[in-house]
Amino acid sequence: MVLPELVIFDLYGTLIQFGVKRHPFRRILQWARQEGRLPKADDAKALMTVNGSAVHIFSTMGIYPPVQMLSELECAIEEELDSLTLFDDVLPTLHQLINWQIPIAVCSNLAQPYGAVIGRLLPELPLLKCLSYSVGYIKPEPEIYQWIIEHGGVRPEKCLFVGDTFLADYEGPTAFGFQARHLVRGAMSHTEVIGSLTDVLTVISDS
Repeated sequence: MVLPELVIFDLYGTLIQFGVKRHPFRRILQWARQEGRLPKADDAKALMTVNGSAVHIFSTMGIYPPVQMLSELECAIEEELDSLTLFDDVLPTLHQLINWQIPIAVCSNLAQPYGAVIGRLLPELPLLKCLSYSVGYIKPEPEIYQWIIEHGGVRPEKCLFVGDTFLADYEGPTAFGFQARHLVRGAMSHTEVIGSLTDVLTVISDS
């Protein structure tokens, strides 16, 4: 493995875990379908690439839920956000990378309301933030990985991508030219898989 000059982490499921899951956006989409709006192939992408509130996101999709449903949506999002915590292995791993002077990035597919958690759970950490709603692309689209190398100032082969979703965080990045590890918590680590974030440090130490 080539010593990385940038380590990129997925966010949800990799650094951050839900205590409560309400799936509030799914409920609105189900309501829209009951009202006669057929699902569109790009609905998931739209949810994660429109930079605005939940109300704005749905309005750009031509979905206008009742006020009460929107209020319930906002409450469900807040409940999920309040339940979020870091996995235990996150801060030790990130702080060691900082001590080694290896830059860190986060790259995540998420709706805009869920981006605020970075400031709350990872305050003052020097992170390059590549968030789908701010860059306009989602993983595994190659454009989102291109955004990372352009703004990180590194070549793909000098990047290590780490995440818990095989397609978005391993297959997509490796196809683009990144080094990558698929995070499967509790698994035995090997060439493609790591069982905890701290295994990233071992991977780099062995480079």
